[in-house]
Amino acid sequence: MLKSSMDSSKDYYYYTHFAPEVRTHIESGAFRALCQHLDERSDTVNNIDLMIVAGFGRNCLAKWLVKEARTLAAEIENDDPKGAALLDTFGHSQATREVYGCDFFRWKKKHPQKATFEQMQLYQESEPIHAVHKEDKSKRGMTVAMTEEYEKKFKMRIEAGAFRSLLQHLSERSDVIQNITLMSVGGFCRNCLAKWLVIEARKLSATIKGVCQGTFTDEEKQLVTDVDAFGYDEAARFVYGVDYNVWKSRHQKKATNQQLAMFKASAHFHARHDKELLEPLCEKGPASHEPPPQQPSAAQITMQHVREESTASPASQDIPTSSSGVSGSGSYMQSSGTYQQQSSPQKGPMPSDVCCEDVDAPVAGNGHTYGSPVASKYRTPSPPKVDLSLRVGILTVSDRASKGEYENGDLSGPAVENSLIDNLKKLNLMRGELDDKKVMLSSVVKSIVGDEIDEIKEQLLQWSGRDGYPSSCDVIFTTGGTGFSSRDITPEATLEVIEKEAHGLMTFVTAQCALIQPLAALSRGTAGICGETIIVNLPGNPRGVGQVLDVLVPLLLHAVKDLKGLS
Repeated sequence: MLKSSMDSSKDYYYYTHFAPEVRTHIESGAFRALCQHLDERSDTVNNIDLMIVAGFGRNCLAKWLVKEARTLAAEIENDDPKGAALLDTFGHSQATREVYGCDFFRWKKKHPQKATFEQMQLYQESEPIHAVHKEDKSKRGMTVAMTEEYEKKFKMRIEAGAFRSLLQHLSERSDVIQNITLMSVGGFCRNCLAKWLVIEARKLSATIKGVCQGTFTDEEKQLVTDVDAFGYDEAARFVYGVDYNVWKSRHQKKATNQQLAMFKASAHFHARHDKELLEPLCEKGPASHEPPPQQPSAAQITMQHVREESTASPASQDIPTSSSGVSGSGSYMQSSGTYQQQSSPQKGPMPSDVCCEDVDAPVAGNGHTYGSPVASKYRTPSPPKVDLSLRVGILTVSDRASKGEYENGDLSGPAVENSLIDNLKKLNLMRGELDDKKVMLSSVVKSIVGDEIDEIKEQLLQWSGRDGYPSSCDVIFTTGGTGFSSRDITPEATLEVIEKEAHGLMTFVTAQCALIQPLAALSRGTAGICGETIIVNLPGNPRGVGQVLDVLVPLLLHAVKDLKGLS
């Protein structure tokens, strides 16, 4: 049976030793550290990937800022009507500038992030864990003078509240948001949030010491002692809502080989922390503040209650919970910044300066889930357990491209090659370090022909090793000519060349793509076998090419293996 941490005041160090304004200072700094971390990785950390694995993105951080501004405005409306009016002018555009470091549309233009088919599919499937925000229709903005007043009076309180909203979000999803996947996609995890709190405490201590120059009042001396005694264990307890080892035993799952491989591949953008700064710098002094009153347990704070003011969709209410029926490991109360903690076992070793390396031994994983925390309706099959060396042909079918009428040249052929390379890298990554089998792209030949059946057939037969030509391709991708125009005749030319049609392959791929983009159903592409070569028709749209190959390539590798007679 779990005992309440109210039995021991030392479990409440964060509250018994820090006044509310100190906690606000530290939490605000940690929020800014997270925003800076994401800003420095704008080209690496995609919002859609964060939404898939963690249910929130940069825009959610901005919306939590707006939410806190509205909450605080309501609290101070009677005592400080001018301050409340100022907070009411704080809107989403102002919040996104704080999170992104610039105007959102400027950031988006500078760091374009086009979603793949798999990302769009996983985004839809991960909706149950997405953060839900109450719509804020305020269109007002702040003047320069208003912004200066806001930053002086309210900025830290708003940022601290947004930080607690993030902790609440993660706490409610403890069973589905794993630290290792959050690190692999975002370069940070819950441990990083705790470490940023400690770093902010060290900065606060250094500031006080610099101002006081060795001459302290008793109050200042006590504050410096309390802040210096604040270490990673105390910070992690606040972030997790319970002792880290308790949380880990309840919620952390064993990492698969795929997760470990993705974690290792993403190491270059992981947050780094100075390990020495995370250790307490002195012994703890006596408590100087009363612990907060005991709050309702997490089991009583259901998702419906947390979102009672949100306009949630039916899917968003179905949050996976732990076996005990509790959504998270701790319940954060937003208005006061307090939460209900639980039992505390012995301390574990200090984490390394690179987060999440204390993962359990891996377990074998089947199917690629991209780190998705929810069950996927369609899982990309693992690559065949053989070495494959692919010879690929890419045939662009387009009257205009063959005549050189496009200002930027052929875009479809290069899109096929780039998407193929990306998919092979991802599939090789799925194998992990324990599997030395790889899929290699040994050669790529490309050509462009017009929308003429004879031209298409001649090139397909040549690459397939028919009509006296030596075989030069294991797979041929055609791109273009699959629509409903009178000149779209690529499928017809292909059918005249192939000996066996693989009707189910493109039917399945088209059906999957149509779930994301219904217009994908208008592609008439086919596939089949010509000698020892597989021929596949792709659409001519470069973006559509990527979506099709995301689904097709993992299946196609098994077809190539079977056609080559490998086992």
